[in-house]
Amino acid sequence: MSGPMPSLEPSSDTGLSARTLAQRNIAFLGQARTLLARLSDADYVAPGPGGLRGGVGPHLRHVLDHYELFLAGLESQAVDYDVRARQTAVETDRRAALAKLDELTAQLAALHAVDADRALMVKVDSGEDGEPFRGASSVGRELQFLVSHTVHHFAVIAVMLRVRGVDPGRDFGVAPSTLKHEVETAACAR
Repeated sequence: MSGPMPSLEPSSDTGLSARTLAQRNIAFLGQARTLLARLSDADYVAPGPGGLRGGVGPHLRHVLDHYELFLAGLESQAVDYDVRARQTAVETDRRAALAKLDELTAQLAALHAVDADRALMVKVDSGEDGEPFRGASSVGRELQFLVSHTVHHFAVIAVMLRVRGVDPGRDFGVAPSTLKHEVETAACAR
């Protein structure tokens, strides 16, 4: 991970502020930017090893689509994570992915005035049978979801790269709670 995680600043009401949660997401997108800046085009477009679905490009596109859909849904207060634009240039072109990372980072940085408790309605397909799930959420909850979702896909990307002998970085794809635990464990050992 590039740099320390942003501090946990409490908001004036409950939990974390939207600005702090957005900064945590920006920190993870910064990890992707750092990785892509040193990754070869061949490693970016290589298929997943051993039958893993997708490669680095498709996994990153999937992550960035979720950010894009979250940001697009803020005005209408309705987020639909299933209307992703698949097979875009972000999957196959590192420069397109870097540009999209910069665009989304700037949009997240502008969330300082958004209330983390602001209500959102979220729609997501939860399986083949039945209607898609629609549920109440909030800006803060969705920003937390995006951190978790991003870390999950970054962990898959890290495995794919390591199998090919490419080091994504020690902390790439590692959950904030795991990093915190490792720091606390190391401090206790001293």
